[in-house]
Amino acid sequence: MPKVSVIMPAYNAVSYLEESVNSLKNQNFQDWELLLIDDCSKDGTVSLAKEIAKTDNRIHVIQKEKNSGSADTRNTGIQLAKGEYIAFLDADDLWEPKFLETMIPFMQQNQSPFSFSSYRIVDENGTEFCEPFIVKTKGYTYRDLLFYNRVGLLTAIYHVPSVGKKYFDPSLKSLRDDYALWLDILREGKVAYANSEILARYRVRRGAATSNKKKVMLAHFRMLKNREKLNFLYAFLLTSIHGIMGIRKYRIK
Repeated sequence: MPKVSVIMPAYNAVSYLEESVNSLKNQNFQDWELLLIDDCSKDGTVSLAKEIAKTDNRIHVIQKEKNSGSADTRNTGIQLAKGEYIAFLDADDLWEPKFLETMIPFMQQNQSPFSFSSYRIVDENGTEFCEPFIVKTKGYTYRDLLFYNRVGLLTAIYHVPSVGKKYFDPSLKSLRDDYALWLDILREGKVAYANSEILARYRVRRGAATSNKKKVMLAHFRMLKNREKLNFLYAFLLTSIHGIMGIRKYRIK
C-alpha cells in the first residue's frame, strides 16, 4: 500500500508529460504510486506515458474510452487510488524534489486532513514570469476559503482516513471543480493547514480553460450561488473579490 497516490490527468500533454513525471520520480520521498489517466489525447501522450511506465512499476497508465474533462478524469484516478494520502499533479505542472518530503510530515505534525503550499508560476517554457503565489502558514476554514481560494491544485493533498475519498464535481465542466472540492472538505468543519514554503511550479499554458477569465468568473459565481446556496448579492461580492485577487496573483516580476 503506497503512502501517497498521485493523480495525473493528461490530455494532449506530450510536450510536458515526461518533465512532470520526472518531478515526481525525483522526489526525496519515494513511497508513492502514480495514476496517470489519459483523457483520449490526440497526440502522442498515451505512447509516451506507456514508455515512461515501463521504467517504474509504481506508474499506472489508464486510458479512458471517452473524453470527459479533467474532473471526471481525476475521479477515475481517485477511485483506483490505494494511498493513505491523495495528491494532484497535472501533466504540465512540476513539484520541487522536497514537496512530498515536506508536506507529509507537515500534515502529520498539524494533524491536518487537508493541506497545500505556496508555488511558483511559470510560462510554457518553464520560465518564472511573475511573483510566486504565497500562502500564510496557518489553518484555513470554510469561511476563509469562501472569500478567496488560496489552494493551488498542484499543491493540494488530503488524508483519506480523515475525510474519506472526496471527488470532483463533473457537472461544473472542469471549471471551479477543484475549488468546490476544497469547500466540500472544509464544510464538514475541517481546517486546511497551509505551508508557506514554495514547493511547486504551476505552468500557465495558452488556450487553457482557466485562461478565459470571463468564463471562469461566471462559473465561479454560479458555483457559489447554486452549489454553495449563497444568495445572489453575497455570491456576487465573493466573485468580485476573487476577480480582484486573481488579477493581483499574476503580478509581473
